[in-house]
Amino acid sequence: MYGWATVDWFAVPGPIWYRPEAAAGAVQDLAASVSADGAALAVGRLVDAVGNDHRGTLYPAAVPAVRVLLRVIRDLPGKPRIEALGVLLDWWGCFAPEPGYTGIQDDDGLPIEVTEAVECQIRASEDVLRTVAGDWSDGSPARKMAKDLLALLDAGSWSDLAANR
Repeated sequence: MYGWATVDWFAVPGPIWYRPEAAAGAVQDLAASVSADGAALAVGRLVDAVGNDHRGTLYPAAVPAVRVLLRVIRDLPGKPRIEALGVLLDWWGCFAPEPGYTGIQDDDGLPIEVTEAVECQIRASEDVLRTVAGDWSDGSPARKMAKDLLALLDAGSWSDLAANR
């Protein structure tokens, strides 16, 4: 399904605030992580590199970063999973593409808006979210967070939610 994506973070366009070296380092740390705390911190560093929380914007690098977050949700229970789910819940309908960097190419080389591409990836991973939402052995908040994200998917698109805020 998802690997620790081989992404040339330096080839992804972005504003001067985009930090491809931080994104690459965070993914390397996730792949080599031996502790839940270390993996959760790496998720936070990845997120900081691919968007601007203060402005509520995402850079084009958020699109490949979502593949990594979905892998974390699938494979790394506990703190890393909670961190990754929290990011997707925070982003959904609340964040917009960074002005001047609103689009990216999809896997077929066609142009797509950044948040639409993020939404498509999350929707394509609904099975992962359903697995986490149904995992009674996970006593963490992850189960509820996965259910909340699934509810957002059921409620409509990212842009529908953004338009209603």
